[in-house]
Parts: sequence; structure tokens; C-alpha cells
Amino acid sequence: MLKNIIFDFGNVIMNYSPDEILNHYELSPADHDLLRKSIFESKEWSEIDAGKISEKEATEIFMDRVPDRLKGKVKQVMATWPENVDFYEPVFNYMEKLRQDGYKIYGLSNTGMQFANFVKNSEMGNYFDGYVFSAQEKLMKPDRRIYEKLIARYMLKPEESLFIDDLKANTDAAKKLGMQAFTFKIDKLGELQDYVASH
Repeated sequence: MLKNIIFDFGNVIMNYSPDEILNHYELSPADHDLLRKSIFESKEWSEIDAGKISEKEATEIFMDRVPDRLKGKVKQVMATWPENVDFYEPVFNYMEKLRQDGYKIYGLSNTGMQFANFVKNSEMGNYFDGYVFSAQEKLMKPDRRIYEKLIARYMLKPEESLFIDDLKANTDAAKKLGMQAFTFKIDKLGELQDYVASH
């Protein structure tokens, strides 16, 4: 019987789209493309998630990468991008229902600590009973050790836990540890609800 529901963040509880994030800033099309490539498509962006560098260190690298006129924009984007993410209200409504039904809710995400702390310290943090973040652990899904951290920290039984992620490689890794798993897109919310109801 299911007791624990574990949510990834990007494209599960929110729409992770660098273009849509950058649309919140006044940028010409060329500058928009340059910042997307210089920041969100850089190797440093992945290194933030992996806990190899901090957002502060990455910001300095990104600022060195752009013309002087865009340095301030880079700083602004890096300081404020989490608040410009489109969160999925229907998913949070469902999480609220799950909590009312007695399920424990956890977060397991490949993310830097800036975004992790933004979620934790906002009212969204009230939906979760615990978290494991890649930057903090210096481990990235689908490495089995990051799932094992979650299981051990919150004393979860894998067979009583459902892991929801948008990437099949990550849900496959959860299954190998004996967890139930669901590969998610926002248009599959109804399917997810049916799955939970039947398990």
C-alpha cells in the first residue's frame, strides 16, 4: 500500500523553461538567446545542480561571458529567476488532497540550493514532509545513492513509496530500488491520480 509520494521539481511541480523564465526580463531577442546559452545551457548550470559550484561562483563566470551591457542582467536573472518560474497549481492542489488523505509528501530534485531554498522557504514548502537535493548531497539522479539517501533519511519503505519524475531514466532508477514510479508530464495528472487511487 502506498504511503509516501515523492515529487521531482522540474516539469513535475513546475514548468522548467529557460525561455519562459527569460521572458520576464526586458531583453532583445538576440540578448535573450545569448543569456539562455550563457546561463541555462552552460556546463556550469549542471555543475550548480551537482553541487560542484555555488550560484555565486557561477554568476561571476556568467558575467565574464557576456558583454558589459548585459552583466547587470546576468546578476538580476541569477538573483531572481526562481520567482519567475511557472508553478503548476493543479499539482499543488493534488498534493494538498494527498496530504489530507494521509500520504507523506517528499521532494527529490536535481537542483541548486538557491531554487531548493526558494521552494522550502515559500508557502510551497508547507506541502512537503522532507527533501533531498542534489546540490546538497553532491549526487545527481539517476545515481542510486541519492534515492538511498531519501529512503534512509526518512525511513521509507521503497515498496510503499511512489516516485514521480519527468525523465524515464530517473523513474527507472527508482524502480530498481523497489520503489513504484510514474513518468510524468502535466497532461498526465489525471493518469497519476488514477494510479495513486488504485494502489
